[in-house]
Amino acid sequence: MRVLIRDFSVFLRFFFRYTAYLRGVVTALILLLALAGLLIARLEDRSLGEAIYFSYVTGLTIGYGDITPETTLGRVISILIGLIGTVFTGIIVAIATRALADAAQISLPDRASSELLARRQ
Repeated sequence: MRVLIRDFSVFLRFFFRYTAYLRGVVTALILLLALAGLLIARLEDRSLGEAIYFSYVTGLTIGYGDITPETTLGRVISILIGLIGTVFTGIIVAIATRALADAAQISLPDRASSELLARRQ
């Protein structure tokens, strides 16, 4: 169990380090989703809470379908929200993949040497 916790903490350390490197990009994408939510609120005559909810649910590609845009411009903005969300998701996956690869480089050699020592005893 200790090894799992250590390996996960190494992964998290790399994940947050790489997220910090891309902080500006991630923040800009989150703000773009919020801005799109404001536009949806005005165009679709929705409450701000509903529009922000719609923006993030659409951006994260969850898309429950409980709120749908009625106007043409609202639909175009919804497509843009989906594209922004796809970029956001891709960046998070890329960060996680890199963090996992770097964590494996650190953890696997340690584990292999530990297993080798255990076999020799």
